[in-house]
Amino acid sequence: MKNFNAPIKTIIACGLMVCAVSSCKLLGIGGNKGGTSSTTGAAYATENDLLGYKPYDDQALPNPPGMVFVQGGRTVLGSFEQDLYGSRDNIERTVTVNSFFMDETEVTNKNWKEYVHYQFYPMDIPLPRNVEIEDPANNNAQGGGTQIPPYIPDWTRGHNGQSKEEIEPNDAVWSSDFSFNDVYAENYYSNPGFNDYPVVGVTWRQVSDFCKWRTDFVNMRIIFDMEIEMLPDAFVEEFFVKQDDDSYFFGVGGTPLTGTGGGAAGAGSQMVSMDEFDRWQQEVIQYINEPANRGTFIERGIYLPDFRLPNEAEWEYAAKATIGTVYLDENEEYGRIYPWDGRGTRNPYGKNRGDQLANFKRGRGDYAGIAGGVNNDGSVTPEKVGGREPNDFNLFNMAGNVSEWVFDTYRPLAFQEFEDMNPVRKPLGDNDVSDPQSNYGWEEADPEKKGQITKTTPDATYRSLVNDRSKVYKGGSWKDVAYWMAPGTRRYLDMDKATNTIGFRCAMISIGTQQLDQSNGFLGIGGEE
Repeated sequence: MKNFNAPIKTIIACGLMVCAVSSCKLLGIGGNKGGTSSTTGAAYATENDLLGYKPYDDQALPNPPGMVFVQGGRTVLGSFEQDLYGSRDNIERTVTVNSFFMDETEVTNKNWKEYVHYQFYPMDIPLPRNVEIEDPANNNAQGGGTQIPPYIPDWTRGHNGQSKEEIEPNDAVWSSDFSFNDVYAENYYSNPGFNDYPVVGVTWRQVSDFCKWRTDFVNMRIIFDMEIEMLPDAFVEEFFVKQDDDSYFFGVGGTPLTGTGGGAAGAGSQMVSMDEFDRWQQEVIQYINEPANRGTFIERGIYLPDFRLPNEAEWEYAAKATIGTVYLDENEEYGRIYPWDGRGTRNPYGKNRGDQLANFKRGRGDYAGIAGGVNNDGSVTPEKVGGREPNDFNLFNMAGNVSEWVFDTYRPLAFQEFEDMNPVRKPLGDNDVSDPQSNYGWEEADPEKKGQITKTTPDATYRSLVNDRSKVYKGGSWKDVAYWMAPGTRRYLDMDKATNTIGFRCAMISIGTQQLDQSNGFLGIGGEE
């Protein structure tokens, strides 16, 4: 298509360029490669300069993998539906939420299997050109005729100190004395046919461990994908050893890793065993997670913020996605009951008109409709992620399929105590003077149980299920009726409990200004051109 507005756009663009150049000179930006300080007039230092300040403002972090940018703003949170339970625990209120990233889909079984794998095997990170990892399957003689043993991880203890059985989802959530769903206990997580289905049977605590692992893995790849000269000197000196030809070996404290067979595969190269590579990686992770060391990476712009559970306000804001209901005067035309337009659960527009927009329970005993017709959504259990229409933030399955854990600790009256910017409810225990868990019949966490068990107040007249271990989950699931698909509804469960209806997705704070690309490439949508 011809661009008839090209001359006008050219004139405007030229004007903007003049303004931009003037602004750059005014602010001291531009000129030499490093830029010039608008405070002192001194040129910013480059990596090769001995003196001067290095702002490291030219390092652009990549968008977190698998995530969508959610532009923050003002919104009305709370339930628009009738309060069937009479709990009044999420009454409407106006808040502002910062911009953030969120997973485009729910975390899948395949994603969780990857997590389990890397709890017992080294991470797949970029290697220096002259470093090789020993292949355990290669049984050729090495170092005086010794055989290379196969790499067998210690399945009784992963990197987080747990066994494989403790890390994997709890398949027992599918078992019941009154149904034949036990077949899913053997297949839902393990069978590759369910790889792209949302993971269930995971606790809030397990999900938090997943987020920690994902943070470490992604940042390790970012760090080791960079030129070594860009990394902090102390880090390089601790974990690399420079060779005469200016190449680098992996090492610890100035000593190269030895590896099997003497640690070398020919002149100028290093062969590292899987065991030693794994142990070395864990030392690196421990190093970069120490606050002082982590700060040096953050200052250089080569460390992504933490992957984490979204807080309740972020999740609800992202699910409602009211960007499609706002006019230029900044007034919302209408609120949304669900993450889509309309008061029903079917698509009211276009060629897909009449299709169900979510996977949910339609009524008592009706999970999928009648077979053979277009009104049968075909999903009696959770379904593959991304199979329904996304909302206006291009997030899939923000209603139905599985409910999702969020960060917040549940309090029935939490909405009254929130701040109105980035509200969140943290587990404050008895230090929470406004609404401590002692109001619900509980004392502080038991120190003998490392904070995992909450003691009962001895003189309590009652004991509620609500305490600092009660975590919120949002959105309806395949097993819920439409009422629970409204983003404003909220429920809670103990942080160490799991069901076959609760999964999760991760979030991350947005640093600086981001492009409004509402997709990170899932199903071939969006991404860079």
